[in-house]
Amino acid sequence: MNSRLVQFLLALSLLLNCFVLAGFVYRTWIASPFEHMPPPGNRQGGPLEMMVNDLKLDDNQRKALHDLFEKNQAERRERIHGIQQAREQTSDELKKQPVDLAKVDALVEEVSKLRAEQQKANLHAILELDAHLTSRQRERMHEILAERYVGFGPGGRGRPGGPGRRPPPQ
Repeated sequence: MNSRLVQFLLALSLLLNCFVLAGFVYRTWIASPFEHMPPPGNRQGGPLEMMVNDLKLDDNQRKALHDLFEKNQAERRERIHGIQQAREQTSDELKKQPVDLAKVDALVEEVSKLRAEQQKANLHAILELDAHLTSRQRERMHEILAERYVGFGPGGRGRPGGPGRRPPPQ
């Protein structure tokens, strides 16, 4: 090979490396983190929104359930805020010397209580969808609930995906 061809190939390689590095720097330090998020509707939101997307509700069904969605989102945000506060307080307590185990235990219990309340509220909200669903959507909703919340679907035992389980429906 002559030296000009080698120099040309090295220059192309350098140019390609510069573009890759520039893309990495842009994505990591310059671009907004929201640019990398998937578009809405791709399983974003809480369990209620996920269920609505999985059931493929039409616009009339969504309008009828608008108040339920708003109420659920507001309560969910409030509980998540409470969980974050309890976690921050737990972190603060763990930084102290000596650690007050009674306070830490109470804060862990508070987080567990809020999580349980949130799961109950999610189930109640999802079950409120029932009156607005078609028979096929209702059947599908109960299949999804059995798989996601209980971990036991029809014809199987154990954790989802574990031994004795059928693959989830597509």
